[in-house]
Amino acid sequence: MARLNETERLDTTDAHLAHWRDAETVLGSAIVLPDSTTVANLQTLRDSYHTLGVTIVDLDTNVAVNKRAQRDTRFGAAGDPAGVRYKLNQYKPTVLMLLGAGDPLSMTIPNLGAVTPGDYVDIIHKFMNHWRDVNADLVAAAKPPLTIGPFTLTNLQTVHDDLDQLDEEIDSIETAQLPRLRSQREVLMGDVIDELRAMTSIIAKLDAYHTVIANSHATQPFAGTVPPIFPGQPTALPRFNFNNRDLGGGNEKVWLVDPSLPNAAVLFLKEGATELTQAYSATPGSTNAFTFTGVTVVDGLDAMELRDATGRTIARGTKTGLGEV
Repeated sequence: MARLNETERLDTTDAHLAHWRDAETVLGSAIVLPDSTTVANLQTLRDSYHTLGVTIVDLDTNVAVNKRAQRDTRFGAAGDPAGVRYKLNQYKPTVLMLLGAGDPLSMTIPNLGAVTPGDYVDIIHKFMNHWRDVNADLVAAAKPPLTIGPFTLTNLQTVHDDLDQLDEEIDSIETAQLPRLRSQREVLMGDVIDELRAMTSIIAKLDAYHTVIANSHATQPFAGTVPPIFPGQPTALPRFNFNNRDLGGGNEKVWLVDPSLPNAAVLFLKEGATELTQAYSATPGSTNAFTFTGVTVVDGLDAMELRDATGRTIARGTKTGLGEV
């Protein structure tokens, strides 16, 4: 479930962009994330997210809605002489006038019934089939084909094809294009639990920015003013000290100083594609050791975090020379 509404998503990203630029001004040099992301790259991601939103709104309100209006207008209301529905209402009396009530075709005239937009094409198709049979009988009797005023079977075929094309376009927008664009936009923002978040997403970049500031610029005045990513999140997540050692055989020992967070419930370790968790419980301020199985650390752990019971990250680890326990 997303934690940020639309306004919060853009405001949060913009606040981080402003902080990032201000921090670079203070430092006199660029801040670059470990994956080489720069503030300009984040701006590009933000602009892409906004552009996708504009495209979605355009499709949803300006294209799909307009096409539905075109479809309804083309079929028409019962009393609208310009619509095909009006013509179909005149079809039965016209057939009866030309063939007589006792003719077999007069007894099988299609009925409009309950009309919904999804039925337009099928309704017209039934009338077209019947109209062809009527025309065949009339021509066989050396009479001119049936017309409703100047409206002919060919005209009805044109309306049928137009409505069928509109149906295809509306279906393509509503069942393919819009869902795909919305999915792309959600992936780009990354407002999901950490395990499902794409590393190329905006929130992944914001999260990495928090980590870079805490790890490399903790003594700078701007370190304490990094904007929160999610509502209720403190300006900067708490940090805890940890150390680790390879025990061999894919076993990694980790020891840490508890940061005294009452809602800490899970210890999370990430190394490459490997993500492991353990239930966490410790005396506030104590130093505790844990062993993770099935991981080989190369060039330092990628992440060590404490999370609450919902999986939300509430503290991040900083590797130090903490003595082993």
